Amino acid sequence: MKSLRIALAASISIVSAGFSLTHSAHAVEWNAYTYAPAATLAGARGLQTITERVAKETNGELKINYHLAGAVPIKTTTITQAVAEGTMQLGDDGLYQGNIPIGGLLQLPMLLVTTEHLEIALKIMMPYIEKAYASKGVQVIGGYYYPLQVSWSRNKLESLADLKGQKMRVTSPEQSAFVRQFGGVPATLGAEEVPSGLDTGVISGVFTASSGGGKIWGDLLKYSYRLGPNFFNAFIIVNKKAYDKLTPDTQVKLKNIVADVMPWNTKTLFEEEDQVTAALRAKGMKITEATAADMALGAKMMEPYWKTWAEKQGPDAVEALGKIRAAIGR
Repeated sequence: MKSLRIALAASISIVSAGFSLTHSAHAVEWNAYTYAPAATLAGARGLQTITERVAKETNGELKINYHLAGAVPIKTTTITQAVAEGTMQLGDDGLYQGNIPIGGLLQLPMLLVTTEHLEIALKIMMPYIEKAYASKGVQVIGGYYYPLQVSWSRNKLESLADLKGQKMRVTSPEQSAFVRQFGGVPATLGAEEVPSGLDTGVISGVFTASSGGGKIWGDLLKYSYRLGPNFFNAFIIVNKKAYDKLTPDTQVKLKNIVADVMPWNTKTLFEEEDQVTAALRAKGMKITEATAADMALGAKMMEPYWKTWAEKQGPDAVEALGKIRAAIGR
């Protein structure tokens, strides 16, 4: 009887050890998707850094496979939904405005025209943004932004007046309003669709930073007028259920890694801005600086839209816009 108990205890010990080994061997595997269509872009490089560091610093407990825009059959304008549904567990969500409408406040044309304005607005907006994402079962764990999105085209574009008649790719409903205000025709395309759109004439131009689309589409464009209606920012988001299933230690490591990498994204994008602009000018692109008159006209024409936009979005948007305008003195 004693030998039976010893044998049984040994068996339980072996099974327990086997379970422990099996359990640790099964790492959690996530998929991540970015709106960025090229691995050379800072946002994509940052996401790759996140995935590599997560695998290393969690000792393989969390593995994240990341996919560039167009690599999977998910539109980049639906990254929010893909993460909410758990199709992707992590998203680099730059085209979120159709799904998180209040986030469009950050891209109201001609409202935030300096990085100082943007930084102030981001701090004010984060509680509203987090609340909107949370209602979809999504958690925000980081974010970054590009330099000002300026106008580019294959056709003559040397002033605000030259937007008239141009078919411009836009990244938000708010940019669409800007294009219409000045006689252009807005078109919503994912970043992966822009090259073919330019080649076929579906669009004649885009709004982007030099360190963003200028870096990968510059050879397809001939003019850049450095008037920008807004900045472009992206949020790093995770599926809340998937995130909650991670161990507390892995959650902390993931958030810390993202918090460490995001400033690098922004810093790198700004460092590359002048370099890319100069390189495109050297290749023969016609680059024209925005005039003070056009900047003033743009703000004057779009200011009524800020108020009507907020009223359509509801009380939270009205409140947030009021706070931002008071904080930046506009």
